[in-house]
Amino acid sequence: MVNFSELILRKFRNIAGSRYEEIMKAYQEFFLTEEELQIPVITSILLVVDRFSGRIPNEVFDVLSAYPGARVDVVYLIDEGLFALIRDTLGEREAEEFRRKEESLGREIITLAERALSELGLDYSAEITFADKVEFIETESENRDLLIISRHFGSESVKTHKVSPVVFRIVQGIRKPVIVY
Repeated sequence: MVNFSELILRKFRNIAGSRYEEIMKAYQEFFLTEEELQIPVITSILLVVDRFSGRIPNEVFDVLSAYPGARVDVVYLIDEGLFALIRDTLGEREAEEFRRKEESLGREIITLAERALSELGLDYSAEITFADKVEFIETESENRDLLIISRHFGSESVKTHKVSPVVFRIVQGIRKPVIVY
């Protein structure tokens, strides 16, 4: 195993002169530790989509092909809070119409994902779930090694913010590796 601090010391020793040790101490907290340099073993992946995510791009499946033994759980999430709000304000019929359209969109996206995962030969499951989006991901990601999520998950993005606030909250709240596409 390469000791990176020795490598840095050897490579840049004569560049900064006597200030090198001082610079190393000042920036020590920004260097990765040996533990942080270890590539985590990925055996379970949570891939979450919703109406704002849209179809999963092929590049995501290219990344998934790097984990041949991993199990991928694809979940299309429908916001239960939004469903309840529609039911309370517009009525049961409108809420059921919303549910029917969401499930139809979810089945379409999941079918495409299943086809791509099947072609890769990966073990997978797919489901449509009603839940609070942030709570669901925080809970379910505890049992997974990697989370993959669209930058548009949870809300539409705007010109000034390329990543939705829901994704920011999720990424800041969990301690697992996350791929935001």
